[in-house]
Amino acid sequence: MKKSALELKRDLSGIAANLESTAGEISRLAERVNDVDVVAVLHLMNQQYKDADRLRAYVDEIRAGRITRAKGE
Repeated sequence: MKKSALELKRDLSGIAANLESTAGEISRLAERVNDVDVVAVLHLMNQQYKDADRLRAYVDEIRAGRITRAKGE
């Protein structure tokens, strides 16, 4: 695998991990706040996890060679 593809995989995996971590933080913060809209918090967390899953799917496509990074001009 080319270095640029490895970098892309690493970047996407890191972003996915950050999204999941942020979802966990949202949950912990919501527990401390009175009168929090639970549905809104769950929606935010769900979106974070969905986005992380999408990024991980892209990583899998890079690994399989279906997505490549073109050289910059």
